[in-house]
Amino acid sequence: MIHDQQRHELFHIRTMVLELERLVQNGDDLSPKTPVLHPGYWRSRINALLATPMLSRATADQASALLQKLNCITGEQHKCK
Repeated sequence: MIHDQQRHELFHIRTMVLELERLVQNGDDLSPKTPVLHPGYWRSRINALLATPMLSRATADQASALLQKLNCITGEQHKCK
C-alpha cells in the first residue's frame, strides 16, 4: 500500500515536472505567484517523498532524476531573464 501511494505521488510529480519543462522550452513564464508553476514547489514535494519511510530504491532514483530536471528548468529560467 505504501509503495502504491509513493508511485502515485511520483507519477503526479513527474507529470508536472515534464509540464514545467515543456512550458520553459516554449518560452512561457513560470509565475512565482502560481505555486504549481514554481520549481521550488515540486522540489519540496520531491524532498517530502524522499523522506518517506520505506521508500523503494527505484522510487528514490526516479525522484532524484526529477530533482535534476528541476535544476535544469531553473537554469533555463535564468537564461531567459
